[in-house]
Amino acid sequence: MTKCHTFSFVHESASVLRNKLRTAYRQDRTRGVRRVVGLFLFILFMIPDARSQDIVPEFFVDIVSARNDGSQDLSRVDVYAQIGYTSLSFISTANGFSSSYEMSFDAIQLSDNDRLRNVVLNRTWDGNIIVDTYARTQSDDHSDFTTQSFDLSPGRYIFEFELVDKNSNQTYVREVYTTVRGFDAPTSISDLTLLESYDAETFAIIPLVDQNISTSDGGFQVFYEVYSETAHDVTVRREVFRTMKNHGVTLPANWTGSGVDEADKSVFQEDELTPVPVGKSQHLVSIPVDDLKAGVYIVRISLLGSDGEVLDAAEKSFLAHWTGLAAHIKDIDNAIQQLEYIAKRKDLKFILEAPNQVQRIKRFQNFWDKRDPTPNTKRNESMEEYYYRVAAANRHYGAVQDGWRTDRGFVFVRYGEPDFIERKPHSFNYEPYEVWIYERIGRQFIFIDKTGFGDFELLIPVWDERTRLY
Repeated sequence: MTKCHTFSFVHESASVLRNKLRTAYRQDRTRGVRRVVGLFLFILFMIPDARSQDIVPEFFVDIVSARNDGSQDLSRVDVYAQIGYTSLSFISTANGFSSSYEMSFDAIQLSDNDRLRNVVLNRTWDGNIIVDTYARTQSDDHSDFTTQSFDLSPGRYIFEFELVDKNSNQTYVREVYTTVRGFDAPTSISDLTLLESYDAETFAIIPLVDQNISTSDGGFQVFYEVYSETAHDVTVRREVFRTMKNHGVTLPANWTGSGVDEADKSVFQEDELTPVPVGKSQHLVSIPVDDLKAGVYIVRISLLGSDGEVLDAAEKSFLAHWTGLAAHIKDIDNAIQQLEYIAKRKDLKFILEAPNQVQRIKRFQNFWDKRDPTPNTKRNESMEEYYYRVAAANRHYGAVQDGWRTDRGFVFVRYGEPDFIERKPHSFNYEPYEVWIYERIGRQFIFIDKTGFGDFELLIPVWDERTRLY
C-alpha cells in the first residue's frame, strides 16, 4: 500500500510541475525566449519508472530518431500518431460524417538522473476526418494517422501528448518516455520502425504505430537507416527476444522497450554480411518468426565490425497478441467450464444457472467485462490471456483428458509460462519429474510422472508454503 500511495503522490506532483513548466515555456515563447529560466530549483523527486505504468491510451504514438543531415549536434525526430475513429465523436453533415481534433505535445527534457528540466519544444496541429457512412465511424479497423518531424538534441525526454476532440470537448492525455539518440559514431543505425505495410512500387511505408502484431502473422517488417563515414562491409545481426519481466498481453503504454535483460529468451537470430556505402542507406527487412507466443518482445538490430565488435545497435518493443480467442470461445459451454481456475464458485454457479443460453452468454460476457483492463478498446486483454493459456495447456499437456484439466495445465493457466523448467528423465533411482521455476513470483512446482506415460502429477499443492523459493 505504501508503494502505491507514494507513486500516486509523485505522479500527481510531476503532472502539476509539468503544467507549470508548460505555462512558463509558452509565456517565454511570446517574448521570443525559448527556454525556462530559473524555474523550480526545489525539484527533488524522481520521475516514475515508465515500466510501472500499464495504461492503454485512446491513441497511439511512435517516436523515431534518425540522423539530422543538416546538423551534427541535433537529431531528427519523427512522431507518428494513430487515432482510432472510435475514440472520436462524429457529426452528420451534408458531405458525410465529420470529426475534427487538435493534437499537441510538449517535449520535456530530463537530466541524467531523470529529473525534470525544461520544456524545449511545443507543437500543435489539427486533424479533420470525413467519412461517407456511419458504420465506419464505429469501426475499430479505421484510424487517422498524422506525422510530425522536428530537431532535438540527443538525450532523455518526456513527450506529453494531448488530444482534444473538438466535437465533444473530450480530452485525452498520454506521456511517453523516450531517448533521442545521437549519430556521431563512424557507423551508426537509426531507430527501428515496425511496418504495417510497404508499397514496393511507390516505396511508401506505413508504420505500425501501435506496435501490435498477431501471433499468426509469421513475422514482421522493420525499416531503418544506416549512416557511415566510409564504404565497408558490416555484419547485420537481427535478434528477437521475448521479455520475461512482462508476461502479460498488454504493452506498457510508456515503456520504450529498450534494454534486453539477461533473463529474456532469444527466439530468433540471424547474421547477414551487408555492404554499407558512404553516407546514408535505407534498409527494409522481413524477420520471419513463426509460432510466436503471446507476450512482449524486443527486436534488436546490431551492426558488427570485422572483429565482431558492436558498432551500433537499435531496439524496439512490440506486442504479439493471440488471435484465436473467437474460435476458442465458440463452444460457450466449454469456455464457461474453463472459468474454474479464475471464477469464484458463486460467480460460476450464477453463469451456469442462467435460465437460457442467451442469458448464459450475457452473464459470461459480463463476467469478463468486469475484468477488462481496457474497457474502451475492442480487445479484452485479460480474457485473451486466460484463454490463450487454456489453449496452450490443451496443446502441450492434453492426452487422456483436456490439457487444462491436468496438474501441469492447472499451474500453467493459473501462473503462466514458467521462467525455467528443469526436466529429469527416467532412471533406476527416480521417476521422471519436472521442476517449474517462477522466479518472478518466488515459487517452484514439482511434477512427477509416476506411470511413465507422461501423466505428471503435482507433488506439493500450489498453496503449500514449501513451494516458495525464498
